[in-house]
Amino acid sequence: MRKLSDEIEALIFEGGLEAGARLPSERKLAVDFGVSRSRLREAIQQLVSRGILTARQGGGTFVAAPAPSAASPLAGSPLDKALSPLSSLARMEPGYWQDVMEIRKSLDGDTAYCAALRAGDEDRARLTAAFERLIKAEGADEVTQARADAAFHMAVAEASHNAVLRQVMAGLFDLLQHSISASLEKLYRLPRTAHALEDQHRLIFEAIMEGRADDARNAALRHLDFVEDSLRLIEDAAARERRSVRALSRAAIQKEARS
Repeated sequence: MRKLSDEIEALIFEGGLEAGARLPSERKLAVDFGVSRSRLREAIQQLVSRGILTARQGGGTFVAAPAPSAASPLAGSPLDKALSPLSSLARMEPGYWQDVMEIRKSLDGDTAYCAALRAGDEDRARLTAAFERLIKAEGADEVTQARADAAFHMAVAEASHNAVLRQVMAGLFDLLQHSISASLEKLYRLPRTAHALEDQHRLIFEAIMEGRADDARNAALRHLDFVEDSLRLIEDAAARERRSVRALSRAAIQKEARS
């Protein structure tokens, strides 16, 4: 059975609540979830301690950061400050995403490996909730699917019990989104690709849940290889389209000049 805190987190995600959004009143939430207000407060406090919610004295409970998301959990930290300047470079440099993927290949495998070894009951519950949201998001708009994908990987990172690794992973997701947001959206529009991604995430999820560390690492690496290959094909197709448009434009200009 899923924990109440996971149910509330799912409510935040599925409702598309952004940072600063206020949750419904305790009375309404207690009725909606069919629990006592004391149990509800305990679940909310768990989310507050994880930085997902913030409680204001006499003012209600608010979303502290987009949740679930790939946003940095330690904004303002030295590591966050080191990664933030790279965002502008990611937007301007067309091939920058490949550097990001190269680093992710170095980290994702170890993240999944550590998660399989260290995940406790709460981590498994959180990972299960993230995986269920990921499956539910299939067929939704590209933004929703991308958020669910990032949330799943961040749940894996959190289960690794390595705070620095989690922070770096969060920063890499941000950089990847900055550099190829359009390509990432196209990735989720392809039904064949979406089904393959679901299968790959399932293999990662099952290996971690069953404590198969080597299998978790291998599944994570195969997943990234697939994503990288798919993004290259999308980028190549876009480049060909741009070249075709430029060629047609030049031909039209030349024809007009001759007439």
